[in-house]
Amino acid sequence: MYYNIMDKPKKLNIIGGGVAGLSAGIYARLNGFDTTIFESNPTAGGVCTSWNNEGYYVNGSIHWLVGSAPGIDFYDMWNDLGVINDNKFHYHTCLMECKNIDGVDVHFYLDSVKLKRHLLEISPLDAGLISEFIDGIRIMSKANLRMERAFELLHAWDWSKTFIGHFPEVEILGKFNQLSIREFAKKFKSEILRKAFESIWSPDMSMGFFLIHMGYAISGVTGYPLGGSGKFTASLVKRYIDLGGKFRFKQKVSKILITKNQAIGIQTEDGNKHHCDYVISACDGHTVLFKMLEGNYSDEITKNAYRYLKTYPSLYYFSAGVNRQFKTLNPAIIGLNLPLLNSLKVGDFEHKRVSFQIYNFDPTLSPTGKTLITAMLDTNYDFWKNLLATGFDKYNSEKNRINEELLQCLEMEFHGISELVEFSDSSTPITFEKWTGNHKGSYEGWLPTPQSTKSKISNHFKDLSNFYMSGHWVIPGGGLPSAAFSGREVIDLICMKEGQEFLP
Repeated sequence: MYYNIMDKPKKLNIIGGGVAGLSAGIYARLNGFDTTIFESNPTAGGVCTSWNNEGYYVNGSIHWLVGSAPGIDFYDMWNDLGVINDNKFHYHTCLMECKNIDGVDVHFYLDSVKLKRHLLEISPLDAGLISEFIDGIRIMSKANLRMERAFELLHAWDWSKTFIGHFPEVEILGKFNQLSIREFAKKFKSEILRKAFESIWSPDMSMGFFLIHMGYAISGVTGYPLGGSGKFTASLVKRYIDLGGKFRFKQKVSKILITKNQAIGIQTEDGNKHHCDYVISACDGHTVLFKMLEGNYSDEITKNAYRYLKTYPSLYYFSAGVNRQFKTLNPAIIGLNLPLLNSLKVGDFEHKRVSFQIYNFDPTLSPTGKTLITAMLDTNYDFWKNLLATGFDKYNSEKNRINEELLQCLEMEFHGISELVEFSDSSTPITFEKWTGNHKGSYEGWLPTPQSTKSKISNHFKDLSNFYMSGHWVIPGGGLPSAAFSGREVIDLICMKEGQEFLP
């Protein structure tokens, strides 16, 4: 039940029905606002989506959910959003399984004692660096992002309490945020450990970001929601609708209506105007700032972010369904990292290893006795855009080449699997761009590099009132918690402007 505390509820138009837009919509309803989400697709979810292929339910994005269990404030947020009670969670015992790095298997166990022992067995000469890494994880496992108020509404004393109460965590982040994963990996004397660490996500990510997430995982608050992205999004949609929220599907927004430096509504591509009291952007930041707002209003910090900060590389997303099970395989959050027989070019990126997610832990995604397999490979948008311009034949031929090499990689590890493949498919950055509208097919916005972790990107601008931004383009690092928190944050700010208490 939401709290309708206004005589005439203020109307909010939200652009985008992904996780950020759904979060903003839910918190807006909980605080008595009249809300409509405008979504260009026929369904909600954005990047957080799933699709059916030959009876397999392809999980489009979720690997884990930070805050799936009590212990951190994200849990309370997901509870507000209707996710906790509607989903069952699987908890992995390993972050990633790296097979055959120069003949050695490296396991990133989610048990700090076991992980330390294992890494020391591989390289006793790196004892000092390994201890430093493990100590960092243990300290960060006690971290908790406080969520009582939007960051902008916290006072100096609030920040002082945070620093005083979490000095070890602040100290660790101050040290490790200066390093990328790649730079940290280079410190190892062991070539095996160097290669293993560089296989984790993007090696240009901040080492501090990695330690935070290892800390969350080890503390047991990062479960995978069974059913994947589609079921997860369905929980958010149900919560929003149950609270009285409205959708306008297949409605692509083309313009933000402004009068006297105040947002008064939006215009959709069909020419219709939809007036409101507040506009919330929960879609691609580049499109909003440089098309809908025509490059006006944003501050220099935001403009510099779009000029200089690195974004996540665009994705090549592979999926396959196989007619077999993998009962003895130990599943991991990132998956099974395997060596390729030969280097694989995906666009302008060269890959020597690939992480496959083998969903033996989620039988809901495949027919009985069968298994879904996916892989995410970094690539570049311009390559695929230029290739498509030459025609679909060359575009599809390149996709087929890459898929065949990925299946050969799986064949080396699981002999005979090639004959059991029932489908194989892939999405390129062009697919992501078409579905989400994200600039150059980006799927998570700003890469959490040492540079971006120091950046505070504005979610509203002093020269444009009643307009707010949420989503991955206002919080470097991406991920479901930051997207949802950004939606929560803008409703907190709107409540403050309206002179009412924010009620989660």
